[in-house]
Amino acid sequence: MVDDELRKIGFFDGWAKQSIREKFGIDVFRITRKNESYVGKFFSDEQLHGRQEINYYTMLRAIGVPTLEVKASTNCLLLLEDITTSAVYRLGIESDVNDVSIARLIGDWFKLLHTRGKTYEGLTKLNLLDNVVDELSHSKVVTAIEKSGTAENPFWNMLINNMDKIKRAYLGLCNTITYNDFWWDNLAVAKDLSSIIMFDYNCVYRKYAYADIRHIPSVLSKDAGVAFLEAYGKYDEAEKIFEDLYFPLSGLISAFNMDAFPTWANKFLDLFHSGELMQRMNKFENNF
Repeated sequence: MVDDELRKIGFFDGWAKQSIREKFGIDVFRITRKNESYVGKFFSDEQLHGRQEINYYTMLRAIGVPTLEVKASTNCLLLLEDITTSAVYRLGIESDVNDVSIARLIGDWFKLLHTRGKTYEGLTKLNLLDNVVDELSHSKVVTAIEKSGTAENPFWNMLINNMDKIKRAYLGLCNTITYNDFWWDNLAVAKDLSSIIMFDYNCVYRKYAYADIRHIPSVLSKDAGVAFLEAYGKYDEAEKIFEDLYFPLSGLISAFNMDAFPTWANKFLDLFHSGELMQRMNKFENNF
C-alpha cells in the first residue's frame, strides 16, 4: 500500500525506503536518493481520522501558520521535508524545554495559530476536541459520586445544577484551532534561533486557546514557562476561568469511570477534597 501511494506521486523507482516507526495504523518512514531525503507518513484504512492531518497542513498554510514543507501527498500519504537534513531547522531535543529563547518562539507560534485559527472559514466544521455532552453525562457524574463515596459533598449538587451551563460554555468558547499535543519531540527549531515550527497535527481540533496555554508551561521549565506566557501575551480570562474548572473536573469524572482509579488523577482528587474545585465552580458561576 505504501509503495503504491509513493508510485502515484513519483517517489518509488530509485528511492530507498527506511522505516522509522509503525504503530496504530500509521507508518512513518524516510525515503532517500542521492542528496535528497523526505519523511513520509502513511495512514492505513484504520486511520481514517488520522488522515485529516494531511488536510491540516493545507489548512494551516492557508491561514499563514508556518508548517514543515509538504513535498507531495495523496489522500492517505503525506511526504514532508526531512528536518534531519535541513539547512534551516533541527529537530527539538529534550533540553529545549529549559531554553527561554526557544520558549518565546513557541509562544509566538501558538499566538499566531490561535489568532489566525479564529479566521479559518471552515472552523465550525472542524471537530471539537471533547464530546462535552458525553464527558459530563449524568450517568458518569453519578458513577463518580458513588465510587468516590462523597455523596454528601455539596460540590456534586452544585455541579449537577450547573451541568447544562458548563456544556453551553464549552461549546461557546471553542472558537479557534488548537494543537493539543505539545512536546519537545514535535518541535523543529531554526538553527539561528529565529523561529520554531510545531509538526505532527494528529491532535489538532477546534477548542479554545487557553487549553494549549495551560498545557505548554507544564512541559517547560519554570523560567521557560514564564517566557512562553510573556511572548504569547494576552489571552481570554474567561477561557482560563473555564479551563481551571473543566480540566480537573472532566479528568476526575473520567478517572472514576475507569475500572481502577489512575494515579494521574490524584491531583484532581486533591483539588476536590481541599475545596479548591468548589472555589473554581463558584468563580465559573460568577462569570458565566
